[in-house]
Amino acid sequence: MFEVVVALDLLSEIYSSFEPFQPPPKKAYVDCQDVRGGWEVTRELGRKITRSKQPTCQLYSGHRGVGKSTELLRLKEYLEQAKYFVVYFAADDEDIEPQDADYADILFACTRHLVEAIKLEHHNPLLNWMKDRWASLQDIALTEVAFDGLSLEGQISQFAKITTNLRATPDKRRELRKKINANTPSLVEALNDFIQEAQKSLSAKSRGIVLIVDNLDRMAETQEIGKPSNYDEIYLNRSEMLRRLACHVIYTVPIAMVYSGRGTQLENNYDKPDVLPMIMIRNPDGTENKLGLDKMRELIYCRIALIEPNLLQTLEGKVDGLDFPPVFDNGETLKNLCLMSGGHVRNLMQLIQKAIDWTDELPITKRAAKRAIEETRETYQKTVQETEWEILARACHLKQAYNDVDHLRLLLSRCLLEYRYYDENDNLQIWCNVHPLIEGIPRFQDVLAKVRAL
Repeated sequence: MFEVVVALDLLSEIYSSFEPFQPPPKKAYVDCQDVRGGWEVTRELGRKITRSKQPTCQLYSGHRGVGKSTELLRLKEYLEQAKYFVVYFAADDEDIEPQDADYADILFACTRHLVEAIKLEHHNPLLNWMKDRWASLQDIALTEVAFDGLSLEGQISQFAKITTNLRATPDKRRELRKKINANTPSLVEALNDFIQEAQKSLSAKSRGIVLIVDNLDRMAETQEIGKPSNYDEIYLNRSEMLRRLACHVIYTVPIAMVYSGRGTQLENNYDKPDVLPMIMIRNPDGTENKLGLDKMRELIYCRIALIEPNLLQTLEGKVDGLDFPPVFDNGETLKNLCLMSGGHVRNLMQLIQKAIDWTDELPITKRAAKRAIEETRETYQKTVQETEWEILARACHLKQAYNDVDHLRLLLSRCLLEYRYYDENDNLQIWCNVHPLIEGIPRFQDVLAKVRAL
């Protein structure tokens, strides 16, 4: 009975370590720049901050689950080591309702996190801004208390109360948006006064303040008849305000904006958005990319090592006379899971968790991995519309996606995956392929055979 409980506890620990919606612990970080076309976060985003004498504003994007938050947290650590004061927050945790988000929500969330992170006791322009408007804002905070009667901590906490109520109450959300939009210039001015005061309060060695707003890419695009969409309103129409903050700022942006006709407008307003690429596990000719597969294995090994390093040392289950069951029955089972992920980190985590669902005790077998793959393949099969099989087949045959609505939808749903690398002449090559899970669907194989016969 004891051995069964221990085995179940170990399976649960391994399962939890592959949580697909949380960034891994720092110790499990894997540098994948060599298989992401040379993309490296401290170079792509960090150097613009460390080498600029003026506040910078950058946009950052990528497919959901490709590892954006993991890279931003690494950037945070790098900037802190470089003597910057970094305020990082995931906007959808407490502040923004992803299905109904607008510019005012983002601006107030930035306000909240700055005032919470840097507590100015004497002259605090943001608290003054709040105090001057308390009569119109206190109903949104759902309180009757007097603002000036609160302690410093109590005053600061009102920002969190308002954003929490905004997330939970649509009517209050609309009400605050009207008030924020009417007071946007004064709030941005107060924010910048606050940032300047905050700079004075920090160590003399501090090189500046960096605000990182994560998970804005999870916002759904909404649009009322006769009005611009919330995407356009936030990133294009309000770009001047987003860029006006007197500190370095990084905003995540939905990849649907980058992969659209609005991409050039984004570049005009902010400079070129940085996009985190997929991990390349196959080459354009279909052969396996050994370095890419090694990186995917390393992602798995690092998470397992957090639980029990000895699990990695043997497939026989014996280390120094102790029993440690192998995690996978053989290397091919592990490689197949990596290949079927398409180089998409979250897909890999999900496949492993599904394989564990089919596992009563270690190791994870070829059969369990196969079941996980087939279950996930069914999801992709249901995603592809009848008119899209030929589009996918042509993209697979040509290894490229056209810049149109049909290919955009398939890229956003990850039915098509995009990779990049530098060739022997240091030319950047960008190519596409269908998700490996789709390749095994008979309907796709039939259409692909017809496309290749033309």
